[in-house]
Order: sequence, then C-alpha cells, then structure tokens
Amino acid sequence: MSQENSLTAKQKRFCEEYLFDFNAKQTAIRAGCSRRSARETGPENLSKPVIGHYIQILQKERSERTE
Repeated sequence: MSQENSLTAKQKRFCEEYLFDFNAKQTAIRAGCSRRSARETGPENLSKPVIGHYIQILQKERSERTE
C-alpha cells in the first residue's frame, strides 16, 4: 500500500496545502479543520510519520517538476 493510499482525504489535502506556506495552523484550516482546533491539529498532523513522509514525496515531485 502506498503512502498516499493510507491517508484520509483530509490528510492528503493537509499535505498538499502545507506546501504553499509551511504554516501548520493555516494549512489545517484550509484542509477543513475548524479554526478552534487548527492550532493543535496542524502540529499534530506534522508529527505523524505517514504525513511527514507524504509531504516529503510531494516536495520531491514539485522539485522535479520545477527544476
């Protein structure tokens, strides 16, 4: 199973949105979390290995596209 397939739709969106500004709280809000919980949810998501790994994959893909 690939990293992408083990994530929920909201987690995938979080990873994709994170690449815009690397701000966990704002990313959580854009990914659909409430403003009240975003301050905790954003950093919590970043602490999950599967999310961190998927963000690295997305960064590598973006780097290859823009090179």
